Amino acid sequence: MLLEEVEKKSAEVASLLLWQHNAIEINLERPFRMTSGALAPLYVDCRKIISFPASRELFTSFAHHLCEERALQFDCIAGGETAGIPFGAWLAQRLNKPFVYVRKKPKEHGSQSRVEGSPRGQVLLVEDLITDGGSKLGFIQGLRQAGCSVSNCLTMVDRDQGGAECLAEIGVTLLAIVGITTCLEVGHSVGLLSQEDLGEVKSYLVNPEKWGQKHTFSK
Repeated sequence: MLLEEVEKKSAEVASLLLWQHNAIEINLERPFRMTSGALAPLYVDCRKIISFPASRELFTSFAHHLCEERALQFDCIAGGETAGIPFGAWLAQRLNKPFVYVRKKPKEHGSQSRVEGSPRGQVLLVEDLITDGGSKLGFIQGLRQAGCSVSNCLTMVDRDQGGAECLAEIGVTLLAIVGITTCLEVGHSVGLLSQEDLGEVKSYLVNPEKWGQKHTFSK
């Protein structure tokens, strides 16, 4: 029970930091185009955190605490190209673990490798953000093809849009410092998000396609 409270408070602090550094944006009138081509009223950019040493130290501490409390066992940490690289590297430094990074696709020159560094054993994949989990599947595939095992993926933010379920299908457990629902509720509690906008974004998260059709947006 106490551990749950600690993780809840950590998630709330992480949420405040994301809002403080403008890493969360809401725009219902001019939605953001996602990598998939879909439009969304919500955009999360964890890369904003890398410019603020004190805040990135807190995120690294939260990740460290999560690893210890969940008793994660791994030999190496991998960051996904590109935004997962700094978060993974900071955690590896903190835990004195080897670090590698994995590309979205093999480079087209030289050794044509997909994983840079010296991957080994059980690898913890660290990412900044997860949505539906699609891009993580590619990273995990690359690591497994390099001869590594991957059982856990740790992300700074989970957009609560099916990523955990997607990874579970390939035997990988998702751990997140904070879920986007908590971020939104914290933003509302401090007056950064109206009740109406909170409801709209939650509606989008539950069913992005239906939300888009309702607002006459198309992918």
